[in-house]
Amino acid sequence: MNNKKRLNFLIVGSCVVILIAVYIQFTGQSKINASCSYLDPITIDILAFLAALFLVIDGISDLFSVKSLNGRIWRIYTRTFFGVAIVTLHIIQFIHK
Repeated sequence: MNNKKRLNFLIVGSCVVILIAVYIQFTGQSKINASCSYLDPITIDILAFLAALFLVIDGISDLFSVKSLNGRIWRIYTRTFFGVAIVTLHIIQFIHK
């Protein structure tokens, strides 16, 4: 798999993960009748956002810098997609606050 195919898969997969995370977040919010904000302080959101950015950046870096990705490519994609999902959820929470 060449770099262009890896990048395309990463972009499409990230978009799918973002759509799933947004759908789950908004359907979950719509089922709650109380109009309360999230209880954790904003520093927790910022730290989680930074940790998730690390996962995304590290995954992208590994994807293009490692010569042999034989058994590691799905682990790299999974790590990156989890990072994208966490970033998405914390952006939604930050906007909500």
